[in-house]
Order: sequence, then structure tokens, then C-alpha cells
Amino acid sequence: MRFRRIAVLTLLLILVMQNLPLGASRSSGISDVERGCFCHSSSATSSVSITLDGLPDRYQANTTYTLNISVTGGAEPRSNPPPENIGGFNLWMQRGGFVNLSIEIQEIKPNQLTHTHDGNDQRAWAVNWTSPEDDSLNVDWRLTVNTVNGDGSNSDSDQWNQISGTVIGVNGTAEEVVSPLLLYGIPIGLILTSWFVFLSVTRGKTVSSAEEE
Repeated sequence: MRFRRIAVLTLLLILVMQNLPLGASRSSGISDVERGCFCHSSSATSSVSITLDGLPDRYQANTTYTLNISVTGGAEPRSNPPPENIGGFNLWMQRGGFVNLSIEIQEIKPNQLTHTHDGNDQRAWAVNWTSPEDDSLNVDWRLTVNTVNGDGSNSDSDQWNQISGTVIGVNGTAEEVVSPLLLYGIPIGLILTSWFVFLSVTRGKTVSSAEEE
């Protein structure tokens, strides 16, 4: 009898959990999105156009920059009734720190920001980033933004995208990216050249031996 009661309560709990709305942008923010926001659609969508304004190409040491994040495209919010929780973001900066956060923004991990409950009814945010004291360093960054339609369910209709880059200090040096053509093409070319030389030498020896006979 006791086992039956436990089984019934467990079944009811499962049914209740299945009916909870999961499709809104999380009011607690977006975290752990190094590879994307898979809690909604399974892959990034190019129609989600992310803009990050205010980040300089080269930063001055210990300087605060206001970064404006916005997104267009993506999921179309339903019109009737007007939805809540239509967007969210996650911004990671490798170095520096965030200051003067509004009620729409929260820092969930060191160097990582996301929206709050007050900040997920919109698709534009402003954050303040203070650069490192050492202006010879490069700072990698990653920004993920999702757009949801507010229908209360997770699906491919909820779309997201991700952009990333590097900001360089005024006394820093850009890291050179080695072209795959140079990285793999030259060794392969050397191997093929050596192989052709080997074949030519071998063929020459074979011809010489045949003429001597």
C-alpha cells in the first residue's frame, strides 16, 4: 500500500513537471554557453543578427567602456497575448571586469554576464566593461544571444546565435593566424616532391640497368 502511494505521487510529480512552461528566455539568465544555447534550438541560426557596439579595436588600460548589445531577426514574438521573456544574452570577456550593473544585468561567473528577470523582456542591453590594467594583453570575448517567441515551449522556433572575437591592448600585438594552406600545404608539397624525386631516381636506375644488359 505504501509503495503504491509513493508510485502515484511520483507519477503526479512527473506530470506536473512536464506541464511547466520551458520556452521562455530563462529569467535566471543563460550560463554554460561556450558552444551555444542548446536549451532552445539545437543549432545557431544565421537569421539571428547580433550587434556589439562600443568595444574598441584597441583598448586603453583600466578604462571603462559601455558595450551595447542588440539583436534583430530570429524568433517572432507572438502577438496575442503579448509575450514576456522574448530574449536573453550571455557575454564572456576573458580579462577585465564588469562595473555599474543595472537591474537588468547580473554577473553569474567571473568575467561572465547574463540578463536578470527584469532584463529578459527585451532584445537590447547595455553593460560596462573595464579593461585590464595591462594594455599589452589580448582579450578574447564571446557573446551569445537568444530570441524566443514566448509560446511556453522549447523548439526550433526559439532561435539563437553566437559571435566572438579578440580586442587588443594599445601596446599589444595581434596573434597571427597560420593559414591552413601554409600549415598543411608546405609539408604535403615537400613529401610529394620527395616522392617524385625518388621515383625519377629509381626509374633512371632501372633504365640504366636495362641498357647495360
